[in-house]
Formats: sequence, C-alpha cells, structure tokens
Amino acid sequence: MGEDVITEMTYQDGDWQKTVERINSAVDNRQTSGRAVVLGNGPSRTEHHDQLFDFLKNHKGGLLAAGAVQTYGCNAIVRDFLPDFVVANDEVASELVNGGHCDQTIIYGTAQMVLSYPGKFYLVPQNPNWNMGATAAYLACFDGHKQVYLMGFDLHSGHTDYQFNVYAGTPGYPDTLSPTTETNFINALLQVMKLYPDVDFVRVSPTKDYYMPDSWKYQLNLRQITFREFVLEVDLG
Repeated sequence: MGEDVITEMTYQDGDWQKTVERINSAVDNRQTSGRAVVLGNGPSRTEHHDQLFDFLKNHKGGLLAAGAVQTYGCNAIVRDFLPDFVVANDEVASELVNGGHCDQTIIYGTAQMVLSYPGKFYLVPQNPNWNMGATAAYLACFDGHKQVYLMGFDLHSGHTDYQFNVYAGTPGYPDTLSPTTETNFINALLQVMKLYPDVDFVRVSPTKDYYMPDSWKYQLNLRQITFREFVLEVDLG
C-alpha cells in the first residue's frame, strides 16, 4: 500500500511536467477478514455502550480469526475505547500524546500534528480533508476492507442548534448548544461510498427505519441494520 506523491513540477513546452515518487505506507495493515467497524461519536452509540466495547474487545472472529473485525475511531473515542486505528484533529492532539495513546495504537493526524509531535502521528493517505468520521470510513476502505460497519454515524434531521456528539462540551469539542450543520458530514461520507462502490457499507442504527438523508437512500452499497442484527451478523465466535 502507498501513494504517488508529486515531488517536483517543471514548466516545459507550454505544459507542466510532474515528477512523481511512489511512497510506501508507513502502516502495514495485515487485516484478515476484510471487515471493519468504524466508530463515530453520535449519541446512538451510547445506547449499547458497554456491550459494544466488550464485544469488540473480545471478538475472536472464529477459527484462525477468519472473521475478526478491525476497529477505527475518531478523536476522543480513546477516552472510552482504544480502536486499532484512530483519526484525530489538532484540537485533541496534546491529549492523545500526553495520555500515551499514540504509543498504544496507530493515530492518523494532520501535517501540523506530525511536525509538532515527531514519531507520534501518521499522515492520512492522500489527505482527503474530510471530517473525522468520513475520514475513518475512508481509511477502512483504503486498507482493503470490503465490509464496513458504521456505528454512531448519527444525523440530527435538520436541527442546527446543538452538537450531535457524545463529547460535546468536553475539552477539544464545541459546546453542546453551539450551531452546527450536517451538510458537510453527509456529503463527505457520500463521496466515500461513491469512491468505493465495491464496499458494503452497513450503518448500525437504533432502528432499521432511522433517519437517513435522501442522498444516501440511493446508494446501492449502503444498508441499515439494528445493533442486534449487527451482533448476529458479525459474531462468528
């Protein structure tokens, strides 16, 4: 795994000539099942908080871990659960470093975080510049997973007068009653689903008919299930 990086550009004969270098990924992700769980920080995740984290910590994946899932999370998720991979922004960088989390798992961050804390963070491949939830889902696909479960990917049905995040009002996050919008979140995740049409995206929600944006309803590679259905579908022993 890796990416092509433009290292030099020269203008010649009326056109720009690019010098491209292939940079191998610093993270060697040897996942076995092609299945990932991406943990967003929406309130629905807390409905099965303890059960969910116990399940993920103890999940064996059947014989030879053939069905084991890898976990991806965002920002302050480390306060409650330590996923295999975390995507973070500048606001929580010092917390992650001082808490020792960078030494316990792989954490992707911004270029500024990489420069400010050498050896602690990894750059997100291709730097898509999306919100953390969409970026975590993108990383799961980038790593080769073909089935990606989305948990805590809640939306607020048009409400813009409060933060739909379990960590709102805590260090590194806006106040609970700060204005917000879901437009960027919706569009970013939609781009991820379109970018990886061969990936089965499974949104785990409180109910099967939980609110879903109109633009997501037409994605053939997105389906919605309940938490109980998730446990039955993923638990291979």
